[in-house]
Amino acid sequence: MTAISNKVINRLTLYHCLLKYTCKGNSFIASSKIADLLDLDDSLVRKDIALCGVLGHKKQGYVVAELKKSIEQKLGFSDRKEVFIIGAGRLGTALIHYADFKDYGIDILALFDNNPNKIGKEEGGKRIISLEKLPNLISRINIKNIILTVPPYAAQEVTDYAVKYGVRFIWNFTPTVLKVPKSVTVYNENVISSFMQMQNSKNK
Repeated sequence: MTAISNKVINRLTLYHCLLKYTCKGNSFIASSKIADLLDLDDSLVRKDIALCGVLGHKKQGYVVAELKKSIEQKLGFSDRKEVFIIGAGRLGTALIHYADFKDYGIDILALFDNNPNKIGKEEGGKRIISLEKLPNLISRINIKNIILTVPPYAAQEVTDYAVKYGVRFIWNFTPTVLKVPKSVTVYNENVISSFMQMQNSKNK
């Protein structure tokens, strides 16, 4: 995927969801319609779409199937991204059941935990593996990406453990601010912050 800003990535994923679900069955869609549905400026939508190399049709807009495919190519959805989930609690097991991950090139290979009552069981067709086996599997499969869903008190320790054995990208679902080397990228999924931003926008 060519380098584009996080804001553009966020908008393109929103356009893709719109095309995939809301506009399913439609042949064409105008940029003004996308802008209206997502409460965005029409010129911004057209600028984003231009990055994908798609041309519109006069009085009709963009071909939905063509625009959807172009966004997928721009964002690299066809590139397989292998991931481990660490933490087989409610959130970790919910994520492994999320079927749409595969549509975006995210391939969750395994789920890890240190609870002996969970190890060996299956969730979403994946066996829960002991955290002790993480280093060997990271090395053997050359995994660089993890989704972190452990309890907050264990987040930094597990992060240090994973980074030590080669993990370089962490999607952090815990409320913990992680300390990592400069060679490691952390994306924090702050659910509470998103909710509070929503509440704040309602009160304006």
